[in-house]
Amino acid sequence: MINELRQLSIAMEKASISAESWHRKYKLIPNVNANNPCLQIVFFSGEIKYIRSVSKEQAATIRKYGSNQGTFPGLNLVPLYRITDENIKKEIRELKDKAINEEMLKKIELFCNENNWNEKFLKKYRISMESVSDELNEKIKNKESCRELFVLMKEVEQYRNPQKMRDALENAAFEQLRQNDDVQLALQVLFHLGSERKDANEDTGTLSTILDCENLIETGYSTTGMKFTKKINAVLLESESEDEGEIKKEEKALDAFGELFIPVEEPMPSVKLAGGIDVTLRTMFREQRCQERYGRIENASYPISPGMRISLQSALTWIGSAEHRDKMWINVDKDEILFAYPYILPEVQTSYVRAFINSPRGNSHFEAEAKKLVEELNKTRIPGTLSNANRLRIFILKKIDKARTKVIYTRVTDPVEIKSRSEVWTLGCRNIPESRFGEVEILFPLRIADILNRVWKQDGTIATDKFKPVPKYHGIELLFERDEPVTRDLYMLVQASVTLAPYLGAHAHEKLGEKKWWNVKDMLSLMGMMLYRVGIRKEQYMNKFPYQYGQLLKVSDELHTLYCNVVRKGEVPPQLAGSGLYQTAVDSPVRALRQLGQRMNPYITWAKYYRTKNVPEEGKESWRAGWLLALYEKIANALYAEWMCEENEQGIKVKFNDAEKAQLFIGYLASFPKNEKKINEISDENEELLNENKEEENE
Repeated sequence: MINELRQLSIAMEKASISAESWHRKYKLIPNVNANNPCLQIVFFSGEIKYIRSVSKEQAATIRKYGSNQGTFPGLNLVPLYRITDENIKKEIRELKDKAINEEMLKKIELFCNENNWNEKFLKKYRISMESVSDELNEKIKNKESCRELFVLMKEVEQYRNPQKMRDALENAAFEQLRQNDDVQLALQVLFHLGSERKDANEDTGTLSTILDCENLIETGYSTTGMKFTKKINAVLLESESEDEGEIKKEEKALDAFGELFIPVEEPMPSVKLAGGIDVTLRTMFREQRCQERYGRIENASYPISPGMRISLQSALTWIGSAEHRDKMWINVDKDEILFAYPYILPEVQTSYVRAFINSPRGNSHFEAEAKKLVEELNKTRIPGTLSNANRLRIFILKKIDKARTKVIYTRVTDPVEIKSRSEVWTLGCRNIPESRFGEVEILFPLRIADILNRVWKQDGTIATDKFKPVPKYHGIELLFERDEPVTRDLYMLVQASVTLAPYLGAHAHEKLGEKKWWNVKDMLSLMGMMLYRVGIRKEQYMNKFPYQYGQLLKVSDELHTLYCNVVRKGEVPPQLAGSGLYQTAVDSPVRALRQLGQRMNPYITWAKYYRTKNVPEEGKESWRAGWLLALYEKIANALYAEWMCEENEQGIKVKFNDAEKAQLFIGYLASFPKNEKKINEISDENEELLNENKEEENE
């Protein structure tokens, strides 16, 4: 991720874009919710005036200074008492929705037995209120611009003694219970509902807390507000810059980017992205032994100066902000974000991500978005340079687990490549004939994984959306990598088609409004692309044995359906003549072909008779019998000729490979060579056929 952000920071510098920087130890508090609130403890004249919950929106901007060992003015407290008795825990849960009276208060007091402020917590508390507070005070001393922090420190100075804080919190909590003011919050301050099976030293719970005082709130500098936060941050950054300037020249070293390097034994900065994930720029954990391969560990394994850390953090904060959603980043999956930015940033921002995935807020088309992206990149090209001088960086961040976020895909491209590959991509999606699903859809690259990861049931529904063996970025690989193998992709599509085809055949006359039909449409487009990548074009495969076989199964279904509409009064069986043999045809085309001939005999005989009846009723048109019969014979003859060709060259085909199975599926769903005619638009060919049959009957 460092390389991706370094180039972005250079682009921002060239464009004179200054992003907000945050001191590396001044970090956002964790996410809050109803079960894990953030408590604002407000002091006045040395006492706790009140405790209240901070809203989720407000908590998203609150910061605290320090490390995992301790922080200030935000710190992690724990509830005052620990409850493990299940009956008492049940009573406490029920109290949160009730009005508290004196009798209940006395009962609550009886629950306050097991002290939850153990030695492990007290040690961390002292670090926060003493060591971190003193460190922060040292960094901002003699800075009149930060008097607000001095006001807060003076207000809470006596609470360096944990017992005083504990007593004050308990009094404040019980006062809120007496006033029936946010009963749930007061109970959360008092009790941790633990488990008797866990170690009491580890099972303490946690309370995210921000210390505040009435004087700051009155002047508009509450510790929960951005005015206070930005002022503290500015002073911390100023102090850091002064410290760097005091380093002697002979002690200077350079980092990986040639900048002044000062060893900083602490984690890299973190950024909370608007896309919903927290990112640490680089993990440097000494327990990852792979770092020792070069005899260096943690910060020394890849030296980055404090200034460079801030620059990289600023770049990620800037590109990951809400204002750049759908322009330079977009969520592509849960805990997964795609970023894209040009090496030369324009004055007016446009979207650099919509060519890869259709935004939830838009209804765009791949061809138009790819063309627009090329045009935008070319606008910022410096005259006299190569056409691909203005490049585009693409990378995808994914949250692997609670502690790790990593770049899972990265690529640098340019307008020439984007134009060339998007044209090939479009030709691939169009590598299928017409079908009942309408105009061919040009797929967005980041939809490819969704299509491949679908598992279909025999009833035409998707089995699950949790099984995702194909990564989201695979579509971008297919777009840009000419030699990206597609063997696995074609296999997955074919497996899905074998399950799906019989259902589609049995429901061929349903309306196309349902979402599942659109899922079939994009599946067909992807099949066409896979065939295109292995050099099989529709102009070729539409005349080959597998495709013609699929057409024969389709016309068999149509003829069987017409028979059922006329003879069985619309009672169509769940399996038709063609669809019922589809899976057999995949595994054993010769055997299925013989079975199909036997099944179709009665329907062909009936069609020869019925085609002469001149029935105009919708769904039972007699001309369709003649048209389908002629089509059946035409396809069968073409199939036989192709079969003989295959037999002469290779022997009778006994099994299809994956590419041929795909052609079979496409042929099964493709429209017939000639469009169907309405009753009043019977073709000359069928008209002649009807006249010939009438003459035969008269004779």
